[in-house]
Amino acid sequence: MDNITIPIDNVIKNGLSINEYLVLYDIANGNIISGLLDNGITTLVGLETKGFIKLADNQVFLRDKASVFFVIDDNLFIKWLETYPTTVKRRHGGKRALSPASADTILGKSLEKKWKRIFKKDIEAQEKAIKVLALQVKDMNKSGDLEFMVEASRWLNEGYHEKYSYLVDEGHSPNKYENEDYM
Repeated sequence: MDNITIPIDNVIKNGLSINEYLVLYDIANGNIISGLLDNGITTLVGLETKGFIKLADNQVFLRDKASVFFVIDDNLFIKWLETYPTTVKRRHGGKRALSPASADTILGKSLEKKWKRIFKKDIEAQEKAIKVLALQVKDMNKSGDLEFMVEASRWLNEGYHEKYSYLVDEGHSPNKYENEDYM
């Protein structure tokens, strides 16, 4: 493990205790020192009250304010784009492009702007959209209909994350027999 340098001036300026900073450090770095910390509920609530984290559904999310201490790389757009199929095969030969291969392309940058306009830093909505997409792709692939998947720009523009949101609703499975084998 590397040495941890604590930016004392920045910690004081932001009204944190050393323990709060270390818990924040642990969250930002994938819980690498969690066994060494007393990250009790008081510390977590203190960090949430000060706007550094958000507690929701037994999970801890870093907020933008934590970027004064750490580089936060949680671009959910990239995760969504990586989940989206780049191309699909056509039944009668050939392929059809659905999304850009990278976020650095012209279309990738355009899609990212649209993503930010739609979700406006709502992490929960972004994560739900990624789950919806993953389940939609899985469902369409399983039924052999992936060829008919819409392009990524249309998926965002027409709100397919809302249209297919039933796929992630509790207690709903697209196929209740999906784990059973039949001949």
